[in-house]
Amino acid sequence: MDAITKEFNRLEKNGSFDKYIDDVDELIDLLQKTRKTIDAAPQSRREQLAILKSGCTSWTNKMAESQKDIYGALSKYAKALEKKFKVDIEAAYNPNSFPQSGDKLLDRAVAMHLIRDGQFQVADKLIQEADLDIPEALEQEFMDMYRILESLKQKDLGPAIEWAASKRDRLAQSGSNLEFNLHSLQFVHLFTYPNGTGTRLALEYARENFAVFGDRYLADISKLMCAFLFQSNLQASPYASTFLSPSAWDDVAHTFTKEFCSLLGLSPDSPLYLAALAGAIALPTLLKVGSIMREKQTEWSSENELPVEIPLPPSFQFHAIFVCPVSKEQTTDENPPMMMPCGHIVAKDSLARMSKGNPNQRFKCPYCPNESIPNQAIRVYF
Repeated sequence: MDAITKEFNRLEKNGSFDKYIDDVDELIDLLQKTRKTIDAAPQSRREQLAILKSGCTSWTNKMAESQKDIYGALSKYAKALEKKFKVDIEAAYNPNSFPQSGDKLLDRAVAMHLIRDGQFQVADKLIQEADLDIPEALEQEFMDMYRILESLKQKDLGPAIEWAASKRDRLAQSGSNLEFNLHSLQFVHLFTYPNGTGTRLALEYARENFAVFGDRYLADISKLMCAFLFQSNLQASPYASTFLSPSAWDDVAHTFTKEFCSLLGLSPDSPLYLAALAGAIALPTLLKVGSIMREKQTEWSSENELPVEIPLPPSFQFHAIFVCPVSKEQTTDENPPMMMPCGHIVAKDSLARMSKGNPNQRFKCPYCPNESIPNQAIRVYF
């Protein structure tokens, strides 16, 4: 990377146009002066335009000469990047892995990403031109979400609290703490009001809203109430992290977005964003595999799996993965994990091989002395 760093430093040094601001102002002054002269003496129009043309030509030549350093540095930096990262990305693409209906699926993924990103006008245009079947009610839901998020940016918790109260039962079923967290933040927001008026407002708010959460969040409510003992010096109190947290509003906005999407049956992050990011992580490995395959004159023929293992961060792992201890293959919906009466689990295909395809054939577990038959095995869901 030394060559790239060297050219980048050169571009950073010579790539600023700030020093040409005075030259641009000089040209603007010339244009304005010419206009005023022509307005005052229209008969001198031809002469003034000739002078202007000469001045513009001179200015253009001067700028072109003085900007050689910038364009030279930019050209060398681009060449350094191209030399270092000259790869054929198409080598990592397997056309057989994308279904024939892929264009429609991709259009839908893009439209959903735009909706989730709040770009509703662009999404509507794409939905119309691509003839996609995306319910208007779903778009309206995300409009409501962004309306509430905008209120949170203004430190107005009212709309978010109202939404959480209307979804209280569903949020409780999923074990969500969102509604209480919103009320807690509102309490903290009132408590920290200036001029000493906040404590009274916070106490009144707690009396009106915390009773319904007493059974489940009594310990948390007690901590909030104890803060009254340290109201004159919160920074040195045990509650400083709660009442003076700089990320409290961002955290509650993130939690709200996550819970909102969860109730819609959607992941908190856009699938298109996750797929693009995972692809970027996997790209170097896939390019290397493609290079090896070309050397060995082989092809990537699998449609439902990658030719190599791609390590992704834990945040990208949404489902449990089971690898059959017999075949060493990852289970799928077509080849699910099956548990035998002894408690050991193998893939369905391995179960069929051990019983020689006979559902009533007894076979011995590969990991213990117990025997069983395929019909006794039950499917396991992770």
